[in-house]
Amino acid sequence: MELVPVFLVTLLFSLGLVLALTFGKAPTYRPSREQIVALLESVLEGTARQSHWDLFIGMPIQHDEALETVRVQCVTLHEGLDGSDPAREGIDGYIYDRAGRERIASILDNLREVIEKSPVTREF
Repeated sequence: MELVPVFLVTLLFSLGLVLALTFGKAPTYRPSREQIVALLESVLEGTARQSHWDLFIGMPIQHDEALETVRVQCVTLHEGLDGSDPAREGIDGYIYDRAGRERIASILDNLREVIEKSPVTREF
């Protein structure tokens, strides 16, 4: 008697799992250039969340070479991989101190130049 309800629950769960795996898609990190500009601006303003920043510098960006270059520059700043000291932690909600934010501002200016020079494309 208990076999029928257990079978039905298991069947529904299995069907739900099959549907989720069939029609779902794997989570990906594909930020746009505008999203990265907004993230860098929020780092400069002190409103960036640490989790968003950690995701950006920790996850390779494979769909846009310009964004990957920006990410590598930010990792270099964060870790001090270019022979300089790592960027220091800021105070009062800022991720980096003043010197680190100045380097972020130059990275942001370079990204804005790349965005202005890139051709406009439309996907059909």
